[in-house]
Amino acid sequence: MDNTIILPPGYDATITSGNNRDADLPAYSSLSSMGQVVPQNLTELSEGAPSKQFSYHISLKGNNSSASLVLYGNASLSKHSPAFLGGSRVNGLVKVNVESGESINAVVISIQGKIISGSKQHIFLEYTQTLWSSSSDYPKSDGRLQGEHNWPFKLHFPKEVTLTVGTKDAPRVEVFQLPQSFMERHAKASIQYEVIARFARGMLKTDHRIIAPFVYIPIIRPEPPSQLRSDAYERNTTIPGPIADPTGWHTLTPVQIQGKLFTRQATISCILSLALPLSYTRGSIIPLHLVIQSNDPQALETLSSPHAIICRLRRILRYYPDENKTVDPKLRREELEHSELATWWPFVEYPSLEESSFQRTLSGEIILSPELMPTTTIGRFQLEYSVVLFPFDANSFHSENNDILSDCAVEIATAFPPGPRQRTNVQTAIPDRLRHAFQ
Repeated sequence: MDNTIILPPGYDATITSGNNRDADLPAYSSLSSMGQVVPQNLTELSEGAPSKQFSYHISLKGNNSSASLVLYGNASLSKHSPAFLGGSRVNGLVKVNVESGESINAVVISIQGKIISGSKQHIFLEYTQTLWSSSSDYPKSDGRLQGEHNWPFKLHFPKEVTLTVGTKDAPRVEVFQLPQSFMERHAKASIQYEVIARFARGMLKTDHRIIAPFVYIPIIRPEPPSQLRSDAYERNTTIPGPIADPTGWHTLTPVQIQGKLFTRQATISCILSLALPLSYTRGSIIPLHLVIQSNDPQALETLSSPHAIICRLRRILRYYPDENKTVDPKLRREELEHSELATWWPFVEYPSLEESSFQRTLSGEIILSPELMPTTTIGRFQLEYSVVLFPFDANSFHSENNDILSDCAVEIATAFPPGPRQRTNVQTAIPDRLRHAFQ
């Protein structure tokens, strides 16, 4: 029996323009360890989609006695382990072939989702269904299971789970979306799902079990972009900036930067904007907009160079070992990683304004790795993202403060929003860039 749990599959960075509205989920990338291909239409992933069979076997008492668990994973998503999409169900079959009477009181199938950290685990999902019991009317011989028997089953995934969280003194009930399977070599915690077939044998006897890991992928879909942005994607025209499309951007608080350019003092201000909504599909991009202002023309030219702007996607993984205790900051398991740099290029929405002012405007984008784990919060496990603007990096300029300039929380989703697809300004650079994301 193969109990290996694999990494959840990632998605391809194929970003198309125009009116191609069939691709609801990004296609799988050849960079993924699984190397699968996802159908371009989400309807193909619904009930009735082609399935791939996975079988797990154990031997029972007797030379020719055995039990099997069969799972039917989605054919387009499954490779080494069955994979299931949010909102679908787990279809399967339990089979037994007992040559002589086997002392089995019940056959039970269950789904389990859990967070594992070291030797500890926290179960957040458990659903059980009895397929057969000795008290039922199913044929049996002298109270002992004998012969060949098949029990098909269908287990529905809840999209959400209700958990009691907090301390014993202040418990609270919260609703969480089921998280994607997650397992990274150096992460302090993982999220794993299993289907368990249990053959109950009564008191003082060890039950037979078949445990089959599977991959779960939730559907997290952003809201559509602004109408002006959608029109620009549809017509393949320039994306309007925050001035022309104020409802399409989230503009952060302006930041003042003091520093030295060579030997003289210089003051610079910058304003970072992110495209709304602040939810972005993995395998796509985060559109950015940056305004830099200074009364020092040389400082302005130096810091408006695309190579001087340091903006990244930050990922923070937090895991709290015990919610029933006050968490000591020293015991927090927090892991922080950054993606590669955003790409920038000049953007001039109003040429006359740009030429007559001490201002430079740039458009930018962060290309999202297709293998990103989506934003996740489930009990003690939190995986969050933010876009971070770091101090400028120019040899001739030295900032008086090295703190982060701007930080904006964002959501990473798994499905494309309605409407035309985003397009990238650096499509030809995508394959090379993705190889370095979060490595």
